Amino acid sequence: MSRLIVNKESPNSQLVFSFSSMFSLDFLLRIVLFSIFWVLLVRFDQGSLGVGVVFILAASLLSLYLAQQQRKTKQWLRSPVSLLSFIVYFAVQSLRGGWEIAKLALSHKPRLSPGFVKYHTNLATESQVFTFMQILSLLPGTVSARQHGRELTIHVMNMETFDHAEIDDCQMRIKKLLGNPVHPLADRKKL
Repeated sequence: MSRLIVNKESPNSQLVFSFSSMFSLDFLLRIVLFSIFWVLLVRFDQGSLGVGVVFILAASLLSLYLAQQQRKTKQWLRSPVSLLSFIVYFAVQSLRGGWEIAKLALSHKPRLSPGFVKYHTNLATESQVFTFMQILSLLPGTVSARQHGRELTIHVMNMETFDHAEIDDCQMRIKKLLGNPVHPLADRKKL
């Protein structure tokens, strides 16, 4: 009997939590943030202080543990700067999309030339593709309609003004935000 060993670490090695990290600045910041959230949640009620301390400590420990696990897999955000840049991009695209819909709704004769565009994405994980599809719906004049592996079908409200570069830009921003994948997306075959 032989077994294929993919990971040479013991199964319990991922569950090891460093108690020295409980005395770090990260842990202190988490306690402060969760304390502020708790105080705002209970509206400064001192009667809930006992329960609050338990939940604040538990939330801080869990948050610290999950952050350490996330750093090991490197599957989340690459940097705070990319997150801030994406938030600005997201806000601008949301406003642009809302403005375009408002103009269409208020115009007497909306000029529409709807259609579908096939777009092959090179995003590597399901979470990246899912995020990309959701953000596409905020771009002015586009709605993500269907996904088959790496191929997306995008509904476009006006084919005459459709800009392929906006979709490429959105995909590039998703890559910058979510980083390199650990587990790549496997193309699904059409049934």
